[in-house]
Amino acid sequence: MNLEEKIEALHEVAEIIEGEIRDDYSGRGMYGQKCYGIDCYNPIECVEQAAIHGITGANYDQMGRQYIVYWPSIRGYE
Repeated sequence: MNLEEKIEALHEVAEIIEGEIRDDYSGRGMYGQKCYGIDCYNPIECVEQAAIHGITGANYDQMGRQYIVYWPSIRGYE
């Protein structure tokens, strides 16, 4: 799966779980590098849907009442 296909799949996942896609998240240990993520209320559902779409390697952080599930290997815009 190429980068474009992964990004398209993440958009589909975000739509399914009613999340919001981001291309500018810098997670723990990423030292300012940006990656794709999805803001959501249920990180497990997001990870499961992503796996169904062939995307693995997710991390997630809690942000108040929401979470962000992110994929460090799917680089976003710097």
